Amino acid sequence: MADDEYEIPNDDDVTAKDIEPEADLSGANLSDAYLLGANLSDANLMGANLSDADLVGADLSGADLPSVDLSANLHDADLPGVNLRDADLSDANFHRADLSDANLRSVDLSDSTLWDADLSEADLRDADLSDTNLKNSDFSEAVLDGANLIEAEMDFCDFSSASLFDANLNNASVHYVDFTEAALGDSNLSEANLSSAVFREAYLLQADLSDSDLSGANLSEADLTGADMVGSYLWNTSFSGAQLSRNTNIEAPGEKLLQGAKNTDVKELSDPAGRWDAVARANHELKSAFSDNGLLSRARKARVRERRARRKEAKVEDGWHGTAAWAGSLASRSVTGYGVQIWPVALLMILLWLGSAAVYTLYGGMAWVDSLYFSVVTFTTSPPPEPALSGISRFVAGIETFLGTTAIVFLGYVLGTRERV
Repeated sequence: MADDEYEIPNDDDVTAKDIEPEADLSGANLSDAYLLGANLSDANLMGANLSDADLVGADLSGADLPSVDLSANLHDADLPGVNLRDADLSDANFHRADLSDANLRSVDLSDSTLWDADLSEADLRDADLSDTNLKNSDFSEAVLDGANLIEAEMDFCDFSSASLFDANLNNASVHYVDFTEAALGDSNLSEANLSSAVFREAYLLQADLSDSDLSGANLSEADLTGADMVGSYLWNTSFSGAQLSRNTNIEAPGEKLLQGAKNTDVKELSDPAGRWDAVARANHELKSAFSDNGLLSRARKARVRERRARRKEAKVEDGWHGTAAWAGSLASRSVTGYGVQIWPVALLMILLWLGSAAVYTLYGGMAWVDSLYFSVVTFTTSPPPEPALSGISRFVAGIETFLGTTAIVFLGYVLGTRERV
């Protein structure tokens, strides 16, 4: 483009010939200027006003633009390494712009367009990107510590190996975003749409993920120590190899899953059996993650929730197979606590002991203290020869011996399996 094609309407001190590499345009009023494809590389634009300027395809690489008002059209602009620290970039258009390795610390990019932009290795610490369109942009290895990304549209972005310590992504759309090996410690991702996002090996220490949508998200090998995931939607969420701690806050996913299933057209959740299957699989994933991290008490609870969901899944199925599976699961819960809870077996043993003792008192003529002793001996071994029993008392003693032995076997089974859940 010839120099005379540039238009500088609001500053008589700046001419078209001043628009060139390494130009000193500090304090210049370039608002509404027509600078299509201009070469302003390494230019000094400190304090310049570029509001509403047309900089489509312009080359501002290495330019010094701190504190500048750049609410301009920078579609396809070439800005690698540019210094825009503290600049006002609100409402600017950076569609497909190259801002790699740029200094964008504390900039205001609210309501701007950064769709398909390259911000790899850029410094965006404390930047305001709220309500910004960031779809499909590259933020790999960028630094966004303390950045404001509230309600930003970040679908399909690449944040791999980026640093987002204490960043605020509240209610942001983070669908299919790649956070592989990203550092998100103390970040706020509450109420964010994180469906199908990849957090593989991400650092999420004490991150807030409460009420977020993590359906289909990959959290494998992520560090979730102290993370808050209360109310998160965990359908098809992977926790394989994730690091969890005692203060990682994950509540039972069933209620949220069943509630969300009513508001989705996903085929797998369209019928009651599919919904209970989703609840069972979510709890199975959590059970494995808790167990791998030595959190056995929480793993047992997840195991119980998983088996309970499977029982309800069987109940809604048609045919006798479903009914039989439901009955078998109910018996397992009542007798062995699904192999992980001691209290059903202990309750069964106590009822058997006291019930038999009551029979020995009422029908065998024993004193209550003697019947308790006789019952516990009968329960644990075989009936002692004295006192002699007859009728219903003899029958109950035989039943107690058999059921007592069975209950002791059940207790041994539970004690053995609950540590291997």
